[in-house]
Formats: sequence, C-alpha cells, structure tokens
Amino acid sequence: MVFFFVALIGMYIGRKLGWFLSKNLLYAAPLGVTLAACVAWGTLAAFGIYSLIQWQHPNIVNRIIMGYALGSYVSCPNYGLLDESTVPREVMQRHVLVKIVPLVVYVLSSVAFAILLP
Repeated sequence: MVFFFVALIGMYIGRKLGWFLSKNLLYAAPLGVTLAACVAWGTLAAFGIYSLIQWQHPNIVNRIIMGYALGSYVSCPNYGLLDESTVPREVMQRHVLVKIVPLVVYVLSSVAFAILLP
C-alpha cells in the first residue's frame, strides 16, 4: 500500500517538475544542454523507481504498473504539456527529442540498474 501511494505522489511531483523543466529549459536551452538534461531526467526517473522498488519490494503487478509503467510516464518531461498539433514545424524536432531521449534513457537505465545493482 505504501508503494502505491508513494508512487502516486512521485508521479504528481515528477509531472510538475517535468513540465517546469520543459517550459523553462528544454525548449529554450542550447541543444547540448537539452540533451544533458534529458539524459539526467531519464536516469533520475529510473533511479527513483528502482529505489522505490528496492525499498518496498512490491508484488510483480504493482512493480510493473505502478513502478516501471509509471516511471516511463514520468520520464517524458513534456508529456501532456503541449498539443502535438500546435507545435510549430521549426520546434518539432526539439519536441520529439525531448519526448524520446528521456524515455530511451529511462528504459536503458532501468535495465542497467536491475542487472548491475543487486
């Protein structure tokens, strides 16, 4: 039960921080800064879920749904921030980059943490 509620609180906080990061940094910063921030965001999301799972040891259903799936949702900092049809063409590449890079890093980091950290 604690796992479920901590994951929900983490989702809410993570979503708000992701939107704040997107609005104030990811779309305005130079490409290198954006990439570094996206890699850090995906890694932090994966480490947060990994830490929560290690702390609570939830059953497999909660681990998958409230753990890894929720982490993938939070790992996309701009998810739900903008309507895809309103994104200008010149910003679309940056928008896709901000959406995809943290998710890929999240998945790779989650696998690495599960294998390398007992």
